[in-house]
Amino acid sequence: MKVDELYDLVEDFFGYKANMRYLNTTTNEAACILYDSFWLKCSLDDQYGRFGAGLEIGKEGVITEFLGKRCSLNSDVKSIKKSLKIIDDYCRFRLPDKFLDAYYKAYVMSQYEDCDL
Repeated sequence: MKVDELYDLVEDFFGYKANMRYLNTTTNEAACILYDSFWLKCSLDDQYGRFGAGLEIGKEGVITEFLGKRCSLNSDVKSIKKSLKIIDDYCRFRLPDKFLDAYYKAYVMSQYEDCDL
């Protein structure tokens, strides 16, 4: 897998939950902001073919263990999706339901305000 494919996979997986920020083909990194709250950075290691992901906090902190679970190092699509699900679950647990409801209304339901559904 190439980093541009990883970028597309992350974007497709998270949909409205992610604001894609950048793709760096030199460092093989893709990053996004999840739920307007978490900075997610994903990477691919060319030498060993490994996938990496973590939520960055502060200047030097990275969360790579999510409620006792770690992301897979495998870089196949199925493994990456399982890893992204672990991260999504972790983020959702950290955010209150009231916020998640408001976020959904702001980014999904607002698109249908003028529709006759």
